[in-house]
Amino acid sequence: MSRVLLVACCLLACGKDRTASEPSPRPSSPTTTTDQSPKVAPTTAADPDLERDQREYVDDVVAFTKSTAEAVRTRMKRGSEPLKEEWLAWEKKGPMTNDRITAFYKQTTNYIYELAEWHLWVPDKRASDVQLVADMRTVKAKNILDFGGGVGLIALPLARAGFDVTLADLSGTSLDFAQFRAKNHNINVKIWKTDVDAAPPDKKYDVILCMDVLEHLPREVLNDVVDKLIKLKHAGTRIVIAAPFGRTSVHPMHLDADDNTKLQVKRLQEELPPDAG
Repeated sequence: MSRVLLVACCLLACGKDRTASEPSPRPSSPTTTTDQSPKVAPTTAADPDLERDQREYVDDVVAFTKSTAEAVRTRMKRGSEPLKEEWLAWEKKGPMTNDRITAFYKQTTNYIYELAEWHLWVPDKRASDVQLVADMRTVKAKNILDFGGGVGLIALPLARAGFDVTLADLSGTSLDFAQFRAKNHNINVKIWKTDVDAAPPDKKYDVILCMDVLEHLPREVLNDVVDKLIKLKHAGTRIVIAAPFGRTSVHPMHLDADDNTKLQVKRLQEELPPDAG
């Protein structure tokens, strides 16, 4: 069984989040530390582009934020801690309604750093991303929807590998940065601003990726998203989901799973629209 199918079968395991298989967030380095870079995943023959991707990403953040490489690398070393702190502060300001949750994700800059540290400096995650590209070649996917793809750390490598990719997310800082990177490196990727555009560029997709996004969606939003994504399926569409449901001390923004959550995931995996063929 391919990894694509394995991922799709491992969704709601005990509400665990990704920290179960990766190191705990690293604290900030003392000011006397000279090496401000995150821990580097080893370069292997199977991943010759790792150092290029790490270097490019840091350079892109420097250009986008008008910061310095040292500041960017120092911030990345903190992993998910700043995002967690920002979320907890946001919670204290008022009820976490659907609108306030959406507003949080549209305005936060922390995913630029947090997602990069995870995708590019955690070896297991990097290996998983590289394997995902290989899996897409194996299943001969023509077009791919990366739903909730944030700063594009999955969508852009897939597009760079030659796939027809649509990156979907809320309009805001994360998507702005993804578009900045795509333009900066001449990577052709389609954009679906899910809170602005009624529909994506393509009517149907061979593969729909929902990687670490469903656990962020409140009940009504999740139900609506699943309805929309089902309409984008054809009879052979593959659904790939990674969804670490369950609030934790590291990821307090992850929502707990309930019966409706499980139903919606099942619908997304199995249900076809009337025009699926």
